[in-house]
Amino acid sequence: MGCNKLFRALLVIAFVFAAVVGCRKDSFERPLGLQSRRVVLSPETGVTPVIVYSNTSWTVSFSSEVSWAGLDKLSGQGSGGVYFSYAANYGPERQVTLVFEAGGVRDTCVMVQQARP
Repeated sequence: MGCNKLFRALLVIAFVFAAVVGCRKDSFERPLGLQSRRVVLSPETGVTPVIVYSNTSWTVSFSSEVSWAGLDKLSGQGSGGVYFSYAANYGPERQVTLVFEAGGVRDTCVMVQQARP
């Protein structure tokens, strides 16, 4: 009987904790921030996340057109991110810059794909 009451009390505490943490407001107070400004990629085909911190809506685009890379989306709201996908590189090292904009702020992340050895 004592263990059952203890289990119930712990369960209630866990639910209260989950509710408080789940309702916490996003604390990022600027329009735009990036986790990385330069990412080095392997020469193989792949996908990598690019983490965005924001308190508003944001957009992302390529600085120049490339045929070897893509993004899963071109905009978002608040903190989140995009997935950058890229084809295998059979030539020299290559790169493209991702341009993020939000609330009048601009930031970039350079994606560098290594050459195959």
